[in-house]
Amino acid sequence: MIKKLKHIITNSKSIVLIDQAVFSGNSFVTTIVLSRLLDPSDFGVYASVILIIYLIVSILNAMIIQPLQVTLATIKRKQSYISFSYFMQILLMLLAVAIMIGVFKLNLSIFSLYNPMCFGICVITVGFIFHDYLRKLFLAKKEIKNAFVIDALTTLCHFGVLLLIYLLESISLNQILYFLGLGYIPAILFSMWCIRPDFSEVNLWKSYTLKHYHQSKWLLMTAIVQWWSSNLFVVASGIFLGIKALGAFRLVQSLFGVINILLQTFENYVLPQTSVLLVKSQEQAKAYLKQISLKTAIPFSIILALIFVFSEQIIVLAGGAKYSEYAYVVKGMSVLYCFIFLGYPIRMAIRALILNKNFFMGYVLSLGFSLISFNYLLEKWGLIGAIVGLVISQLIVLSYWQYILIKNKFLLWK
Repeated sequence: MIKKLKHIITNSKSIVLIDQAVFSGNSFVTTIVLSRLLDPSDFGVYASVILIIYLIVSILNAMIIQPLQVTLATIKRKQSYISFSYFMQILLMLLAVAIMIGVFKLNLSIFSLYNPMCFGICVITVGFIFHDYLRKLFLAKKEIKNAFVIDALTTLCHFGVLLLIYLLESISLNQILYFLGLGYIPAILFSMWCIRPDFSEVNLWKSYTLKHYHQSKWLLMTAIVQWWSSNLFVVASGIFLGIKALGAFRLVQSLFGVINILLQTFENYVLPQTSVLLVKSQEQAKAYLKQISLKTAIPFSIILALIFVFSEQIIVLAGGAKYSEYAYVVKGMSVLYCFIFLGYPIRMAIRALILNKNFFMGYVLSLGFSLISFNYLLEKWGLIGAIVGLVISQLIVLSYWQYILIKNKFLLWK
């Protein structure tokens, strides 16, 4: 027993899974607790704020961390390159927050629900974005224990904030966002001590900038298109069906944070490993993708089946009886995630081969379908229509990417 425990603690793959469980668990528990403590309308506002933060994260990831994930293995001066990415991340993050503040200062009626929460939104945005970058950087560097430490620190802080919210009789949503944002500070300070970024070899930064530019010009457009492709139906549900429906949709999506333990493992660990193997041999890279896909298929299928069967019990347990009418959304999302998982090896192959233009075009096709169909599907079937639209969009993306892999003679499955 002691040997097995020691193996788990020292095994990098085990730590990756534990770390992802901690990271996703923090997001999951925070969402569940807030869905119970807030009324459905306030929770819908909170969910929409997180949705916008995800958009900003996607844009910055496309410019910094995604190129780094596939480039780091080929860079000789790694400390210089990491310092470059660190300071560029801070610069772009501050620019994003400045734009956000500028928008709030306009006092536009469309943002009337959000204008009073400007400070809280900005604080949680900075914390969320920087923490996301740091953990993905540690994973790309294979410093998995450091990634676990910052996720554990943030989780402990956020659980403390949730306890404080529960004990206080009255607290505004703006204050909740502010305190959650402050909860990222210990992890950020620890990361700064580990990375110790500097300005040595600044003369190399121009070459790093060019590398990121050549990759991110497609990844950036992809990030925007991908966000809209994935969230158009969610955003539209808030507009057409009300902010409560948006909150319910986001609650169900958050319930699938358990599934994201596997999916994020692919994104943050498998991609750099595949890129390293691809430098040696395409066959090794393909074999690795096949092997890890088959290994994760069984636990993934079991989780999906359980969620589908016990959908009503799960959503009532998570959000309370007020969300019981949305149990069918949980079943629909189980089907959607089945297709998402089946397509992840294809997605990783496209990323590892740096076929960024084709990566982008896949989401353009998906968004095109969403724009044409969202109005009809939502009016006809409500949230079920939204899930149907997301499933079809996923199939469109995967079909196109598979076609591109066939053209490039990179067949994962024969």
